[in-house]
Amino acid sequence: MCNNDVQHQDTVDYIPSKDRATNWDIAGFVISIVSHLVDVGFDLSLAYQYYLGEHPIYFYLTLAFILIPALVNTAFSIRLYYLSQDEKKTLTKKFTKRKLCYIVVLIFQLAPVLRYFDALRYAIKSKRAAKLGDIHNQRKYYLLMIREDSDIALLRVLECFLEAAPQQILQMAIIFSTHGRGVLDESNPYIYFQLLSIGSSFASMAWSMASYHRLIRVSLINKNNISWGGTAMQFMWHFLVTVSRILCISVVLSVLPLYTIIALTFHWIIMVLWLHLSNKTTNFCDNNKFYEFFFYVVFATVYIFTHISLSEGKTLLRYIFFYTILFAENLVATVSWILKADETLKTTVFYTPIVYGNFVTFFLGIMFMILYYKVCHPSTGCISKTAEDS
Repeated sequence: MCNNDVQHQDTVDYIPSKDRATNWDIAGFVISIVSHLVDVGFDLSLAYQYYLGEHPIYFYLTLAFILIPALVNTAFSIRLYYLSQDEKKTLTKKFTKRKLCYIVVLIFQLAPVLRYFDALRYAIKSKRAAKLGDIHNQRKYYLLMIREDSDIALLRVLECFLEAAPQQILQMAIIFSTHGRGVLDESNPYIYFQLLSIGSSFASMAWSMASYHRLIRVSLINKNNISWGGTAMQFMWHFLVTVSRILCISVVLSVLPLYTIIALTFHWIIMVLWLHLSNKTTNFCDNNKFYEFFFYVVFATVYIFTHISLSEGKTLLRYIFFYTILFAENLVATVSWILKADETLKTTVFYTPIVYGNFVTFFLGIMFMILYYKVCHPSTGCISKTAEDS
């Protein structure tokens, strides 16, 4: 129940006194592993179909949207390992033991999976210790699980916005650029692979976003709980805004690819500058200019799709600035598609729903954002509170 008035029932989202891994924790890790492997598997299958069908551009683009996020996610994962004080002494040992594993991780975009397995292993050990009455090891492995899960939260965001979202845009743009033939002509050999890739990417994105906002608070002390209602509100907010953004970019990319790339590049540059000016150096950067630049470059890419709070400060003006830009760009993209789309495309069953859906999903997302801050916010329900509450 998301009600800020019932404050006496609220608890704090930090490691609970029981320090007990649950079956839900284990199930969550298993689902994360399976969903990620399925998503990457479908994308690789589609890339292979493009290769067999002698469509080199589609093949290389699909493969690039698998391998480039793999490189970034692996770099972030290694950096997070290094920043963990307890891990610094054993980092060399980990790489020695997992050299082949990291090569596979890099090639197949599996950096989050390696962390999922670590967290799953700690959860099982904690649960096993609980059954044996070993309180010390129960707590020890639970804390290790929480630490891994905290790092995974960041990797999930990158997985969502560096791999799943761009992959959806690419495949939908390919379908739209063929005047809807991919949807209308069932003899098209790629349509089922395209739809499976798009569907698995949406599922992966949904799961990543649903778990992210709740997980990043679990290991933080003095943070009020986000209720399940609040978690649902946050999920719908970010998911709907992202869906709107993906649809708008996909449709305009199918008719004006060069101008779309230029516009997204300009948007990305503005976001890099904005992040640099509006955010303090994070723990990830550790006062290192290179890591600071790398951090802002990567999250500026995330900001192509949605806003993720990275530092404390009032969020109202940030949201007004960011979502005004997003709405203006979405409007231009949709109008451009309407003007440039040919008559064949306009007769397809998805044309009208997408035209309206671009705006409906965006405004629904903003509505859920407002409802979250007014109704389900864990502290006061005020939209201008600090980013730590967002």
